[in-house]
Amino acid sequence: RMGDLNLFSAEDDEHAQQLKIVKIIRHPQHTFSARYYDIALMQLERNVTVHETVAPSCLWLDEEVRFRDLESAGWGQTGFAEERTPILLKVTLNPLRNEQCSEHYTSSNVRGLRQGLHSHQLCAGDAKMDTCLGDSGGPLHVRLLHNYKVTPFLVGVTSFGKPCGQSHPGVYTRVASFRRWIIETMQSNGAPEVTDEQFEPYACALRYVHIRQLAVSRVVANETGVFESFDFSRQYITRDFVKEAVELRWHNESSSAPVNCMGVIIDHDTVVTLGDCASYEGVHPTQVVHRIRTGYLEDAFVERGYEVKEVMVHPNHTTGSYYDNLAVVKISGMFGITPACIWNALQLPDQQMEITTVGRKDLNVYQYESVTNYDPRLVRLMPRVYGFENANCSLADQYRRNLSRGLQDEHLCFGNDPFLVPETCALTNGGPLQRTLFRLDRHFKHVYALSLFGRDCGFGEPAVAVRLHPHLRWLESVLLPRQSNRMSAEKEDARKSDSILFIDSELELFDRCDFSDGSVGLCVPAERCRGVYDRMQRNEVTLFCSNGSIVCCAPRNVMDDSDLRYGVGEIESCPRNYGDLRDHLVTLPSEERPKTHIAEIGWYDAKTDKGTILCLGYLIITQAVLTTAECVSIPDLEPNIVRLGAIFGQFEDSAKITSIDEIIKHPRYDQRTNGNNIALLKLTDYMRPTKAVFPGCLWPNATHTPLQSTLFSKDASRVQELPLHPQYAFDCERALGGELSEGQMCMIVTDGAVCGNSGDPVFWSEKTADGSASVEYLVGLYSHANCTEGIPGVFVRISAYRKWILDVL
Repeated sequence: RMGDLNLFSAEDDEHAQQLKIVKIIRHPQHTFSARYYDIALMQLERNVTVHETVAPSCLWLDEEVRFRDLESAGWGQTGFAEERTPILLKVTLNPLRNEQCSEHYTSSNVRGLRQGLHSHQLCAGDAKMDTCLGDSGGPLHVRLLHNYKVTPFLVGVTSFGKPCGQSHPGVYTRVASFRRWIIETMQSNGAPEVTDEQFEPYACALRYVHIRQLAVSRVVANETGVFESFDFSRQYITRDFVKEAVELRWHNESSSAPVNCMGVIIDHDTVVTLGDCASYEGVHPTQVVHRIRTGYLEDAFVERGYEVKEVMVHPNHTTGSYYDNLAVVKISGMFGITPACIWNALQLPDQQMEITTVGRKDLNVYQYESVTNYDPRLVRLMPRVYGFENANCSLADQYRRNLSRGLQDEHLCFGNDPFLVPETCALTNGGPLQRTLFRLDRHFKHVYALSLFGRDCGFGEPAVAVRLHPHLRWLESVLLPRQSNRMSAEKEDARKSDSILFIDSELELFDRCDFSDGSVGLCVPAERCRGVYDRMQRNEVTLFCSNGSIVCCAPRNVMDDSDLRYGVGEIESCPRNYGDLRDHLVTLPSEERPKTHIAEIGWYDAKTDKGTILCLGYLIITQAVLTTAECVSIPDLEPNIVRLGAIFGQFEDSAKITSIDEIIKHPRYDQRTNGNNIALLKLTDYMRPTKAVFPGCLWPNATHTPLQSTLFSKDASRVQELPLHPQYAFDCERALGGELSEGQMCMIVTDGAVCGNSGDPVFWSEKTADGSASVEYLVGLYSHANCTEGIPGVFVRISAYRKWILDVL
């Protein structure tokens, strides 16, 4: 009898089926005096009618039972010496190794178990629940995920146990041990068409896929009735397109070269992948294949191949090792997408992430027709997984044996709860684990790690990936060789300078002091020595008098009270100044908020009362504006006035106009290349800070530039604020076809072209510690660009001129 939950009630008999047993075939080695080979097949009078309530189970024919939980069901007793249940009951049990189970079952305490437990038997139990008398012959199965549904796979058949309810595990006959007997018995008893292939997990799961239970569902009620619907918002595996993923291939496809090597694009011509994917029998991959989406359908893409130009494997990696398993691949050409960002912290921003994998197409589409669509082709998948602590990462023995040092910080353990039908999902070598994060008003794809090893994409039991963050130093050394060399040189310079940095304890305040080059200085408080902090940051030679607060300062750098208040002191203390003015500024609407730091630099002829705005600049202290040297080098139009507070001014007395007292161009300004394209304008009048006009700050970091800055541009017809991103010098020089000049940097826009006017400021705002207002920093000045989409613009890097600015102030 099948399809009946309550054997003593007719209320649920609508779909019940009761068939006669025409033949019982016990295993030939089974005897009633022993507990072994306790399995039999029963032949029915006819085939069952397959329905949502009655459908064949699949057989789990793998000797390894790696599932955490198994389910059993039956109409047996509900406790020791209690009555049998009229309603079918289900229990969840945990499998045990036979070595553990043998503590409960021995030849001395169980009749018919002379040789102890055999390999064709398995145990499962629970501290509070188990199978009981009357449950014998019942199923011990696991539900495996596929096609957004679950199919039961029979792992064992209830055989025997001790009195129930006493926390003893039950013993079950392991179905996998009888695979050959089951198939041959069916073939010789009226089913000659039965084959091994039909019992493969994928084949069985697909056979009745249209009537299987939904894995994640919701109940929907409407005018047509109540029905169950799949909840796509909670699906475990999707086929979302990952544009940053690539495949690595070898030209000789007929060889046994790897076919499942992947990587992720981290720069316009660079892929990071596994070290094991960087070479096969001494031969590097010859091609990187990138998929480009052509439509919204899952299969709407084209493949574009790029020749491999260079391969760099982590120097500590050995083939087949799970340690330092990384490589960088450079291509000839450029990928036409925004690369993925490398997550540069050990702590993940979110434990949930997505991974690029592959799996059989027919096991990953929603099949609801009665005729199953078989398609064994591998398609890319994007399962949802979660990061686990390495200490809680339970790995299969076949992987743990290869981890001689265990899991390290470079490893990321990940997975998800449900077990899958085999072939539903498989890891690729180097498939990226990534997450899209919303930062700076847009989404950025961040890659955490590359898949290294594991089964079924980490579903059911964890898999492991290699993190990129612990290898950032090596990645920077191969991706940014010039920066790496420069940093090494700076460290060497620092080491050298450290060796001659000392304190002369005999010198007092205002004493004469002597530099190593023979020049004379004066011992003054450090805050009165122009540029001393900047020189110390660059590890230049510094002589201290008496203690660390008094320095030997060249006379030209000694600042009086006026200098301290209106010059260098303003630069140094800028982030701490003007808090009330910034607080007021953030209360105004963000659209057309007054540009309190931006100056309009112009030429004016008092005799003719004619003038024009030549360019923009940036107020850095109350009596100085920065702009480009190009702006102040226009023939016959040397600027002589500066207007502040007029852009988006919202007050009656917003605009302030002052004459220019002095123009100081950088001494090494090259008009041909625009190298050192910077100038400082000293104003005649002191610009008293107001709500409409007050100075901005200088970006101080010489090695790092904000991920996103804003270019402000204005001319007679328009005002433009353009979000910009920094670009590596190497990529910029390749795009421009030439080298950058001294003090230049490149920036690019995501969509469109970089275009502006010489002197246009590039700024970035940083929230203060208490989050009340933003401090605005001048990051760069627009120098030149060819205003072509996809081509970067060239800018003056302000941090490179901080020392010069302090000196001229």
